Amino acid sequence: MPAELRILVIDDEIDSATSLTTILQSLGHRTTCAFGGEMGTRIAQLFRPHLVFIDLAMPGSGGCEVLSEIRRALAPEDEPMFICLTGDSSEEAEARCREAGFHRFVRKPMPAQDLLEILAEATDRATRDADGLHAAHVVRGIERPAPPQPA
Repeated sequence: MPAELRILVIDDEIDSATSLTTILQSLGHRTTCAFGGEMGTRIAQLFRPHLVFIDLAMPGSGGCEVLSEIRRALAPEDEPMFICLTGDSSEEAEARCREAGFHRFVRKPMPAQDLLEILAEATDRATRDADGLHAAHVVRGIERPAPPQPA
């Protein structure tokens, strides 16, 4: 189980991005933020987050396009959980986000309970992914030896 999640927040509203980042850090997670889609995609490649919050309406590439760009940039086994966090409450926006592949659609301001549920789900996913990688190594006979023990 990961001791902490790596979380990326992508939002063109600096106050929104930094506020969420600060909250997530106070909960013990490693976080970073990007103030636009292009920057967010580059950071995702380097940071390899477990969880990404993406604003839907941003100048340039919108949230659905950013999700697609990040998916293309990362290896399939590194795919994070994607959350659309938006002020757009329309059913059309929600349908568009679900069709694009977001795992959740959350309206701003995000209720604390929603955040806690998302973090729990992302932790479960990260744990399963880590267990799955280990299981794949065992099945293939490539299990890593245990580290040497101090004398």
